[in-house]
Amino acid sequence: MSADRYLIGEATLDLSLGHLCRNGAEIPLRPKSFALLQYLVTHAGRLVTKDELLSKIWPGVVVTEDSLTRCVSEVRAALGDTDQTMIKTVSRRGYAYVGPVTRLDDNPVVSVSVETPAPEKHDVRRRRWTPALLSMVAIFALAGGAWYGMRWWQQTSVPPRLSLVVLPFANLNGDPAQDYLGDVVTEDLTSALSRLRGSTVISAGSALSLKGKVVDIKQIGRELGVRYALEGSVLRSDGSLRINARLVDTQALSTLWSDRFDVNRADLLRTQDEIVARLASALQGELMQAEVSRSPSDAASNVDAEDLAMQCEASAYRLTGEVTTPRLDLCERALRIDPRNVRALVRLATYYGSRVSRVQSPDREADLEQANTLVSRALEVDPGYYAAHCAKATVLEGRRRVSDAVAAAERCLALNPSSVDAYRALAVLNFFLARPEQILAYVDRGTRLSPRDPATPIFLLFKGLAYFQMGQDDEALVWLRRAAAASPETPIILAALASQLALAGQDAEARATLARYLSLPATWTRTVAQWDYVPDDNPAFAQFHQRFRSGLHKAGMPQE
Repeated sequence: MSADRYLIGEATLDLSLGHLCRNGAEIPLRPKSFALLQYLVTHAGRLVTKDELLSKIWPGVVVTEDSLTRCVSEVRAALGDTDQTMIKTVSRRGYAYVGPVTRLDDNPVVSVSVETPAPEKHDVRRRRWTPALLSMVAIFALAGGAWYGMRWWQQTSVPPRLSLVVLPFANLNGDPAQDYLGDVVTEDLTSALSRLRGSTVISAGSALSLKGKVVDIKQIGRELGVRYALEGSVLRSDGSLRINARLVDTQALSTLWSDRFDVNRADLLRTQDEIVARLASALQGELMQAEVSRSPSDAASNVDAEDLAMQCEASAYRLTGEVTTPRLDLCERALRIDPRNVRALVRLATYYGSRVSRVQSPDREADLEQANTLVSRALEVDPGYYAAHCAKATVLEGRRRVSDAVAAAERCLALNPSSVDAYRALAVLNFFLARPEQILAYVDRGTRLSPRDPATPIFLLFKGLAYFQMGQDDEALVWLRRAAAASPETPIILAALASQLALAGQDAEARATLARYLSLPATWTRTVAQWDYVPDDNPAFAQFHQRFRSGLHKAGMPQE
């Protein structure tokens, strides 16, 4: 019996290949998360303490429990274990795998009766050679399949949209002992980018087979059938580490994006996951916009639903706040072609839910109903799509179920640790829970993850509101002014700035800022009485809300 393969719930855990699969499809997991799942499953039915896991998963390395918690969240997301029916948390002590586990037998034992004659010697030799012959047949079949696949890609020359290979990150030190870091970055980025909806990402194992070889990117694009290649390098010095990366179009050989990270070696273990998440977050946006530039124009007759939905989503990446409205018409066209297009459903749900959250909805109940219908349809089609859970969090917030909204946003983050939307949602939800320290933590993580993201002005806004809640008015003004400078036509930013300016006694600037707010075409909330969005009735937020409204009135907003 093989001890390398286990059936756990609806998934198969293959330890020899390092795969977790469901219905024949691999579920991507970071190496440390896979190691944690392996340890829990092979010690199923007993409590595994946090100290034991830390020592086994990170031997000889000092890490915080945050790393452990994140791995557990990723594993639960991969297994669909939303109710802890498989991995149970034992408060303050550790974790236990309590789900079903079945060892899979790759070589079943056949019972033979005592009357069965002993096999002849030539039968024994034949049996000994049979596995080897079968292996050779399998190898030739795989090679033939690979050759056929390669020829097919070369003949069609139309790789799938969002297709990518993460090439092995080069070790510029020349010391083979330092290769491991580039390998880890290659594997983790491959896993992170595979979460991008509709992406085709070549496995890390296949990519690492190119390690140490001179690579012709155009040829790699043809042979692997990918549109994009990510290449990079790692350079260590006495006290620091530099990681370079660039995204290349395999057909045009043009550089679409590049970035560099300089890290103190002492902080490497703490920041390694953050570096990978930041790379993945930036690449997701760049890939989306690069792909849209290849898509047919709006007038093309052969445009399909996914093309339109991707153009709709990409329009949001190019925005700063709400200077202009995303191309929602593209999402609506996509749904007329394919009512089950998840990307379009989620993008529209996010838009309508966010209008409510930002207190600029012309009809709050209608927008929430519309958003809820759209996101429910998306989750029916693909319950594992991370962005749908972020959209669901906004709907739950509007329904005054903030605790459930936090759970949905955390689910989004577990499914995709590089999701900026998840950090933004958690910052917003903690604002309504009047937890300014938590707001600042999520804002800082989100801005570190994607410093040039179109969501940056909203992060700056909630940083200002966090200080507003803490009564640190001068610090609040610093960040609210930065938010308004970054996105001068976002209504909620101007409203917050006007209120804080008035409370700080800067009446003239407060009135001028309020006048700009009222002049915006996207502004719907025009009186203090209309500013009544209170999704959670905790006393701390009620106190802040009253002070916020008094600032708006002092700035000149009509009471009724």
